[in-house]
Amino acid sequence: MQAAQCRKLLVSGRAAVGWLSVLAPNLVGRAWRIQPPLDSNVKYAIRLFGARNALLAYQLYQAERSDAAADELEEVLRQGLAVDAFDVLFGLAYRRATPNKSFATAIPVMASMLGLVLGFFGREQHDTAGKAE
Repeated sequence: MQAAQCRKLLVSGRAAVGWLSVLAPNLVGRAWRIQPPLDSNVKYAIRLFGARNALLAYQLYQAERSDAAADELEEVLRQGLAVDAFDVLFGLAYRRATPNKSFATAIPVMASMLGLVLGFFGREQHDTAGKAE
């Protein structure tokens, strides 16, 4: 898969999950198998998660524009990689500390791992062999 395709998938996925989390936290809660009815604090946390993902999608979308600075795309991808890496670490720590080892608790971790893979393969490969030191 080409880097541009990985970035398009990343933007689309982040935007879809982000806006769905903001607009329909109950639906996202059901997908994560959180027992209904959702507490208002849980809805708030899901909406924060969604806003973050929508913002990351928008940043990546804007970094693809033709008048963007050359290093802007790389910086946005690095930010997304850092966010996804922390999500994976915290998700794994949660799974380790919780007796509930169901598949549903692994869904957010797997989604973050997919974000890591797409972000990594979405980076443009630069030829550094020809640069003078």
